[in-house]
Amino acid sequence: MVKKININQLRKGMFVCGTDRKWIDIPFFRTKFLISSDKQINTLKEYCQTVSIDTGKGIDVDKPAETDIIDSGGSAATEMRSRAEENDSAYPVNCIVELQTGELAVVVQGHSQVPQSPLVKVITNPQKQLLFQERLLGLADEQQNQIKIVRVLASDEPIIELLKMFVELEKT
Repeated sequence: MVKKININQLRKGMFVCGTDRKWIDIPFFRTKFLISSDKQINTLKEYCQTVSIDTGKGIDVDKPAETDIIDSGGSAATEMRSRAEENDSAYPVNCIVELQTGELAVVVQGHSQVPQSPLVKVITNPQKQLLFQERLLGLADEQQNQIKIVRVLASDEPIIELLKMFVELEKT
């Protein structure tokens, strides 16, 4: 769902898909992108009053706390805590990211201590060819910490459609 928010509500993990300014008037290369740093937020604050976010591709604004009505030991409270932890990740689960190696990966699980380094499943090689055997990669692991995410792919990018077609073909 796309919603317009005040620039002061913007935080890491939100997917910006529009601003109150023309894209040519702001210093960003892409028109749609995931907020991954305070620097991006501060730059947007210099240029914009409001931004549009896509809550299907990133996290939503904070909702008012309902903790007074929920039993803290109940299953609803546990589910809310789990969802909150998942949304605290800079990269939402199931989003497709490009690694600095050129490979594409799907975010499998966020990392609570290091939100910029989730657990990902690598699905293509650097030439964007599907891997026959996908591999899990923990970007927070000391051995893997040199590998970084360079961008989040928008759901309307052509490579996403191709990947979906190949996955469907593999099922048949």
